[in-house]
Amino acid sequence: MNLRSKNNPTYVSWRCLVGRCTNPSFDNYKRYGGVGITLNPEWLDFEKFVLDMGNRPEGKTLDRIDTTKNYSKENCRWATPSEQQSNRKCAMLLTYDGITKNSREWARDLNLAPGAVWMRIKNGWSVKRAVTTRKAG
Repeated sequence: MNLRSKNNPTYVSWRCLVGRCTNPSFDNYKRYGGVGITLNPEWLDFEKFVLDMGNRPEGKTLDRIDTTKNYSKENCRWATPSEQQSNRKCAMLLTYDGITKNSREWARDLNLAPGAVWMRIKNGWSVKRAVTTRKAG
């Protein structure tokens, strides 16, 4: 397979990364390059990107570990959609009994709808009540 092919998932991820950080006409540019998110200048070269990140594993996409920082080897990983969802700027982190998780993870552990714990907090529930109550009420 041609490494620079739309059939190569790593190449597709790289092209999207470069586009969203450097091209004002690209989808999502306003949320990345438009607000100052950049990429390691060496990553403008696909081969250097692959040397740092390796090939994209099946089921994963490129994710910034710290969403306030730029794209670089030190701040990027290949992540599952679930890992990325947990890493969003808007993810609500809640700590109870020394354990910190985002609201979606607490909800999953309680077998609740993904937004249930978040809604509980927004409705004034204490963290303890929100993350220990198994049924709504």
